Formats: sequence, structure tokens, C-alpha cells
Amino acid sequence: MTTTTRMIEVTGFTRTIATFASQAANFVRQVIVARRNRKTIMSLGEWNDEMLHDIGVTRADLHSAIGTSLLDDPSERLGALADVRSRVRAARSII
Repeated sequence: MTTTTRMIEVTGFTRTIATFASQAANFVRQVIVARRNRKTIMSLGEWNDEMLHDIGVTRADLHSAIGTSLLDDPSERLGALADVRSRVRAARSII
């Protein structure tokens, strides 16, 4: 018994629709993730300053991250700010 596999080649208009659908799905996923992360960062605002210091961020970092566009993921900004602060602390401890 022989099994054959049929490959369907996507060309022309079908490829355009498939590409658009893929890009739209990625965009929706990014917006959902950004919204979820924004909500999480907003909840960090309820923490006291010592707790924020323990995770390496300040209240100003939270405000800066939330101040990004609604389509941008604020957790990326918050992570970058925390990383810079960590590197500065490490450099100061060497000197």
C-alpha cells in the first residue's frame, strides 16, 4: 500500500489573506499581552517602596513604564529600567 502526501501551494490572493490573518493574530496577541502586563504593573503601585526596592524598581519606574503607548508592552520598559539600575549599582560597588 502506498501513501501519498498532497502539498497545497499557497499563492497569490490566498497568500496575501494568510499573511494578513497571521499579522492580525500576532497584533491581537501582542495587545492582549501588553494589556495584561499593564494591569500587573498597575498592581505593583499598591506595594510600598521597600517592596519595590526588593525587586529592583522604583515608583518612578512604574510611572515611566505605564506612560508608554497603550500598544506597547510596559513590562519591557520596566525591565530595561530595572536592568540599568542594577548595572549602575554593580558598577558603583566596584569603585
